[in-house]
Parts: sequence; structure tokens; C-alpha cells
Amino acid sequence: MAKLTVLPEKRSYPLSVTVSLLNTLLRNSHPIQHRCGGKTQCGTCRVRILEGSRFLNPVGENELARLGQENLDAGLRLACQTFAYGDVSIEIPKD
Repeated sequence: MAKLTVLPEKRSYPLSVTVSLLNTLLRNSHPIQHRCGGKTQCGTCRVRILEGSRFLNPVGENELARLGQENLDAGLRLACQTFAYGDVSIEIPKD
């Protein structure tokens, strides 16, 4: 089974291809900001992809509009819009 690893804490959680990274974190009581409930409206659930980006779903129009290409190029994704089918390592930015 695929897993989500959060660094620097090195906490790992099982992943399902049908559950967003945000909901995976919330289901496992891992703290992450989120205001809009996963609707791509606030942009507060940003995560930086450290490893495994090849296992992620493509960036959608709403996520691109919310983050901008510069942030995407820097490895940021919205956890509410990101789904994985393989092992992924992330960090949650402090900003």
C-alpha cells in the first residue's frame, strides 16, 4: 500500500488513490491549515512535494489559478486537490 510521509516529523500514513492528501492528513489527526473544506477556494492547505511527484494527479485549472505557476514550479500543491497512487513525501510550509 502507498504511504504519505510528512517531514521533518517522519510520520507516515497509508494512502488511498480516492482520498486527497488533505483528508489523509486530517483522518490521521496531522495538523494542517484548511479553511474552505477542500474546495480550492482558500489556498491554505499548501504542501511541498519532496518525493514522489510522479505518483500525483495532474494539476487542475482551479489549483493552477490558486497557486500560480511559480509556486507549482517550486513544488507546492494544494493538499485538498492532490491525490497519489504511490509513495509521496511532503513538508507543510510554516507560512
